[in-house]
Amino acid sequence: EADDDPALPGMWVDLAEIYLEGPYPGTAGSHVEVDIDYEALGNSNPPVGGPHWGARCGETPAESPAFCGPAPWGIFQDEWDPETLVHNMEHGGVVLWYNTSDEDLIDEVKAIILARLDDNLLVMAPYSGMENETIAITSWSRIDKFPVDEYDAGRVERFIDVHARRFNPEGF
Repeated sequence: EADDDPALPGMWVDLAEIYLEGPYPGTAGSHVEVDIDYEALGNSNPPVGGPHWGARCGETPAESPAFCGPAPWGIFQDEWDPETLVHNMEHGGVVLWYNTSDEDLIDEVKAIILARLDDNLLVMAPYSGMENETIAITSWSRIDKFPVDEYDAGRVERFIDVHARRFNPEGF
């Protein structure tokens, strides 16, 4: 369930309010075939929901057609477009986005994702659209974003454990 409970990990983003008016009124969970400037609309960066793409994706970004989403669950070396990963969140998934070249940290985070991948809907992928040396972990309407020097494995694990499949309107 998407709600503003302050006891939940991450910051709540009021998607219903953001998409009440503007160029995408009432489209918080709709499929579109245009690029979305989420941040300009008042969403977080990276986004935590909103209109998104719905064409079938390939196994990697390079093998995927335009406007595809959701991405396959897993760990990726290449970036997916935000519009693709927003669709993963609509399916109850958690997305871990990173913009760092610290391979040791990337490997540590990968281990957390791998340990939970069988039981959860998870995607881990680089994202150059946010500040350098930053990690963000998102689910529908929730974000926890922090500099890599504030990384704590427990923080990431708790977010996943609480939010994976929490908001899942399509029953995945």
